[in-house]
Amino acid sequence: MEHDDLPSPRPPVFLGCFTALAVLVFVFGVGSCFVVFWESGADTGRVRLELAEAYAPGTIQYVGQRNLYVARLLDGTFLAFADLDAANRANPARRCRVQPVPAPDPARPSLLDRYRDRLSPAARGSTLLLREDCNGALYDFTGTRLDADGPNLDRYPTAIDPSGYLVVDISQRQCSSREGPRTAIPRQC
Repeated sequence: MEHDDLPSPRPPVFLGCFTALAVLVFVFGVGSCFVVFWESGADTGRVRLELAEAYAPGTIQYVGQRNLYVARLLDGTFLAFADLDAANRANPARRCRVQPVPAPDPARPSLLDRYRDRLSPAARGSTLLLREDCNGALYDFTGTRLDADGPNLDRYPTAIDPSGYLVVDISQRQCSSREGPRTAIPRQC
């Protein structure tokens, strides 16, 4: 028997092609995830939202994927703040998020009358209010506490990128409290 007549211990061509294809799919999948992660801002905490011009002055918009609100003040500047107040963040068993008081809510006109003098300067003239229903906390549309002295809603820095998009840096929480007429005294987060 000659040595050339023995079957080759080499695997079939199909197995090699399948392995090469599996490696290619894996590399493409990991690369795609990396690009999505990189573009999401997750590496920096910076979240790119809509074009700045999409936000009308004097309005507020909820960004549910990030649990934050974006308010555009009447002067055109932006504020971004958390939808979870300090009391609910401190209590992991209960998470009542702040929500806008709807225009048809029968309590809204009386709330506006009652707290008109406590609105932050940037919210004067606005009829937008936010309420947390578990404790009854009330905030104006800049996240400033109205119903009592205490922590305001935490804010995040905002900027407009070179392409005109609003960018919120959720890695840098800024905390403040209301004490009487002083609406934003910095405090430790």
